[in-house]
Amino acid sequence: MVRLRHHTVTVPSDPGSARLSAILPSRFPSWAERRWLPRTLPVLEGLPLLVIVLTTTIAITSAHHAWPLSVPLVALIPPCLVVTMLCPIRDVWIVFGFVVAYVAYVVLTSSDGLGRQLPLLVSMGLMYALAASRSRHGAAAFAGNRMLGDLRTRLLKMGEIPTLPTGWHAERSFATAHGNAFAGDFNVTSRSRCGRTLEMVLADVSGKGQEAGTRALVLAGAIGGVIGSSEPEHVLPMANDFLERDGWDEGFATAVHVCLDMSTGEATVSSAGHPPAMHYDAGCGRWSALDEVRGPALGFIAGAAYPTASTVLHRGDALLIYTDGIIESRARDLDDGIDWMLGEAEARVSQGFSGLVKRLVVGGRAGDGDDRAAVLIWRD
Repeated sequence: MVRLRHHTVTVPSDPGSARLSAILPSRFPSWAERRWLPRTLPVLEGLPLLVIVLTTTIAITSAHHAWPLSVPLVALIPPCLVVTMLCPIRDVWIVFGFVVAYVAYVVLTSSDGLGRQLPLLVSMGLMYALAASRSRHGAAAFAGNRMLGDLRTRLLKMGEIPTLPTGWHAERSFATAHGNAFAGDFNVTSRSRCGRTLEMVLADVSGKGQEAGTRALVLAGAIGGVIGSSEPEHVLPMANDFLERDGWDEGFATAVHVCLDMSTGEATVSSAGHPPAMHYDAGCGRWSALDEVRGPALGFIAGAAYPTASTVLHRGDALLIYTDGIIESRARDLDDGIDWMLGEAEARVSQGFSGLVKRLVVGGRAGDGDDRAAVLIWRD
């Protein structure tokens, strides 16, 4: 059974309360990603590491030559694995060349034949393929893992919601398809220096997994460069121009942009092919869709326009934005997904909005087959 990973941030209304809590996803916690590893590896790298591995390899082959029944050749797999994971490709050639030469010597001088050495040779072939791939990408195995983890953390950090004024609250939740470490859903948040305005973009990049995650990071960087530093109505058009110039052959992205004036409660919403934002009006006790105007998905049409819809968040009101994984399902139509989401939202009104987005993400209609994300902003 695949476990869902979630990322939830709750923003307290009291500025003096505890800092934001961020639960970063970590599907593959590994000793190789701990902070002491970068301090440990430099001691055993380059020529010293090669000497150690080569010496160990020679010792094993010598022991096998002296006691072939007690020391099998498969004992060479650990040093081969070490050189594969930690050494440059030229060192891999040296160690693997020595091992292959010794295996050839054993095959030619004994009656065992090649069959008994196949497990070692197949393992070495797989390890060499790993080393060659690592060399092409220019990153050591563990360093590459740490780099991907750092990129994932930076992507999540771009969407952290700052402490909001008293009376305002926000919460976000994410889950990835099949528990992947990366997702195409992300948000970028910015608050003005005076603290009056909160801007946020929730985006959904087509695709899943690491490929979608890398494109999400690129788009998040582009949006992060304009949100908060340009007029709100220019954010989505500039993101669209970026994708159009970049020539995304892999797919497209949908996005919704929210600009909230926390002193008056006035909010504007722009959509680029994204599911409609939902506004809860405490006065009438109903949720309604802000879907009067929507532009095309990002990257489809050069110079596309993205009109805005406006609303006001009074006391008790809320604004919900989400990705299509919450409401879309192959087995059911879109209206059914929206009805389910609004039913869950209405059921939480009497209990308070806290925890709603996590519930929506866990029960999203797409299930574990798609990324799911939701962000809720409400006012006491």
